[in-house]
Amino acid sequence: MMRSMFSAVSGLRAHQTRMDVIGNNIANVNTIGFKGSRVTFQEVFSQTLKGAGSPQDGKGGTNPHQVGLGINVSSMDTFHIRGAVERTDYNTDLMINGDGFFIVADGNNRSYTRAGNFALDTDGNLVTAEGYKVLGYMADENGVLKSTLEGLVISKATSFDAKVTENAWFEGNLNSETKRTSDYIPPPADIIQSTTTAPIPTSVYVQKTNANGKIYYEINPDFEDAVARETTFQVYDKLGGVHQIKQAYIKVEDVTVTGPPASTNSQYQIATFYVKADGTMHPASTAAADPLVSTPAIHSVQFNNNGKLVTGGTMSLQVNAALTNGAGAFTFDIDLSKLTMFANTSTASATKTDGYKQGTLEDFTIGPTGEIYGIFDNNQSKVLGQIALANFKNPAGLEKTGGNMYRVTSNSGQPIIGVPGGGGFGNLNPGAVEMSNVDLSREFTNMITTQRGFQANSRIITTSDEMLQEVVNMKR
Repeated sequence: MMRSMFSAVSGLRAHQTRMDVIGNNIANVNTIGFKGSRVTFQEVFSQTLKGAGSPQDGKGGTNPHQVGLGINVSSMDTFHIRGAVERTDYNTDLMINGDGFFIVADGNNRSYTRAGNFALDTDGNLVTAEGYKVLGYMADENGVLKSTLEGLVISKATSFDAKVTENAWFEGNLNSETKRTSDYIPPPADIIQSTTTAPIPTSVYVQKTNANGKIYYEINPDFEDAVARETTFQVYDKLGGVHQIKQAYIKVEDVTVTGPPASTNSQYQIATFYVKADGTMHPASTAAADPLVSTPAIHSVQFNNNGKLVTGGTMSLQVNAALTNGAGAFTFDIDLSKLTMFANTSTASATKTDGYKQGTLEDFTIGPTGEIYGIFDNNQSKVLGQIALANFKNPAGLEKTGGNMYRVTSNSGQPIIGVPGGGGFGNLNPGAVEMSNVDLSREFTNMITTQRGFQANSRIITTSDEMLQEVVNMKR
């Protein structure tokens, strides 16, 4: 038989394999995270008809006489280059913008993938489309990441513990043009009237009783121009119970400072009330058994002639246990140091408190470095976990197992575990997925050349057959 026929057969087989790879690349042109492959050829071996000769006896050397005996597939390489970005805005879709693979597991078997089209199952597990769990580092109840690689869980049942209020911060202005109580004729006898029996109210705040028999306090209309500001804010006990605190800033007589140099400070007294859900109000007092305890009961602040606070920058309040439904008494400080006094609208109010109620998970986001942040309905957030990535010394040595996944081989090396954005790993693009890296123009070009190669090899078989037919015909 003619050697050319067997060489052509090997060429047909090799080009068919190349066409199979091209067809698979084109079929996966829209597959998320797909990495295209290529096939390269090599000659098999050559039959030596005559070896090479060295120069001798005045003659030059001769080259070897060899006939090739066909081709074989040299390699099938996977191109691990990044594909195009497809924006989805879905918060569990992730794309690795650089090196690395997501780590997924089915039981104890780990696989690796670039396809980040993840979702949540009924238990809150972050999973692939095939149900493989996405691995990373979960956080403890304080938001501290653990060191053990495990399946990531984003459960709606996750809660955020309540925190007792320990501090409140006030900012804003008190109108310097507020009328002093000492300027009234006659001036009020006190700030808060503690009984309803007086026939003529002589205090700035008057105690009253509503239709349900609940006691409350309101501004005496005769002295309302002395109240620069009324404001209400919330504080929280150890179990997250909400408590309403109302404060009134009442301008009283000025205070003379002897100096040197001598000066006059404007003074405001702060009347504080505890307000129950039914509208009942309790003024702060110095008695330990009362609902709201403050020492002194009426706190004073003073401002100099530049409108800056000079005394009374901190006050402390205690809500007693009878109001906290088992949470116990708690004390918090109020920072008033940023209050000012200018001839402008009074805006003093609590801009921040450090307590909050217990919260449940409302939403979550994933950051570029893989941290999963839980957003709770108490306006708090904390880290729930962090996505882990793996890399390999030779990613091309990974073996495809289907479902856009790879597994370790002896030539890929063992996985190097890390987190996005660190140690050579790429950052994540949340709300996006990586598309296939197949280049259609290159694949169509390769398809044409492969077709021509296959066609040419088939012509070799036809021609060799015709030559053999001539040999057979010689018998005739």
